[in-house]
Amino acid sequence: MKQVNEILKDIKSGTLKPLYVLDGEESYYIDLITDAFEKDVLEPHEKDFNFKVFYGKDTEWASIVNECRSYPAFAARRLVILKEASQMKTFPELESYFLNPASTTILVIAYKHKKLDARTTVVKAIKKNAVYATFDKIKDYHLSDWILTYCQSKKLKISAKNADLLATYLGTDLQKIVNELEKVQINISEGTEISEELIERYIGISKDYNVFQYPQAILEKNAEKAFRISNYFIANPKEAPMVVVTGTLYNEFCKLFVYHYAQHLPQKDIAAAMKINAYFVKDYQKAAMSFNLAKTNEAICIIQEYNLHAIGINIAYQDLTILKELTAKLLSL
Repeated sequence: MKQVNEILKDIKSGTLKPLYVLDGEESYYIDLITDAFEKDVLEPHEKDFNFKVFYGKDTEWASIVNECRSYPAFAARRLVILKEASQMKTFPELESYFLNPASTTILVIAYKHKKLDARTTVVKAIKKNAVYATFDKIKDYHLSDWILTYCQSKKLKISAKNADLLATYLGTDLQKIVNELEKVQINISEGTEISEELIERYIGISKDYNVFQYPQAILEKNAEKAFRISNYFIANPKEAPMVVVTGTLYNEFCKLFVYHYAQHLPQKDIAAAMKINAYFVKDYQKAAMSFNLAKTNEAICIIQEYNLHAIGINIAYQDLTILKELTAKLLSL
């Protein structure tokens, strides 16, 4: 995130290098930076003669070099963007340009969905003469913190609990998360906190019946709530497929398993070991009173068994009613 902010800051200030190469499996930041170059580097009247976008699948290396070597017209510099660069068959041929990029052109390369091979001379040339940024997919256990940081940057208020709810349901597609948060943002006034009610209204995640609330009910041994949610899932199978339910349960009990071994540590270190926000440590501290280490281990084994059932292994049918069986077994521990 620091490198993203540095590049965006340079774009705003106009203190730019002649070559930028962005690669990695996380496309959100690559698109964010590329859009900023396209929007802010040239004035609207300069773009007619000084701006060109290429797409890797349809482009030969010589076309890019010729465009970059051309002099700017009625402007201080040119801007050339190569999108979908990972689909360009002749990409390695650009090495000679990378070794000596034109000072009057800014070339931005968006190499999305994969990384360049660091062993090649092409990458060595890039590292020597370009601003090179790689963006890995965010780990799921960092997602809640990412949402909190993003909301803070947009002056949006959201609790750690609701950030975790979004992380659980929306997954690691950052652009999807941003799109959903923008749905909420355009419908609320500044300073309004993104509550469970707003999440349900604008994003469609039920505040009462979701795969975040269900494992909470199990860990709290709240039978009424757990069976109420499981009945809802059975009646609305598309809301929470069984494999998603068992996956979420498994993750929660694995965190509790780690807690049992880390509980003697300071809260900050417990959170780090469990890979969660420190805000949630208290929830697992409470759950540990209902599920000791032996019961936690047994619960994990039960969940693994029902996860196999959920994908059709060791069972003659696929039916969400097995969720009632799973719920009963976990609550009986």
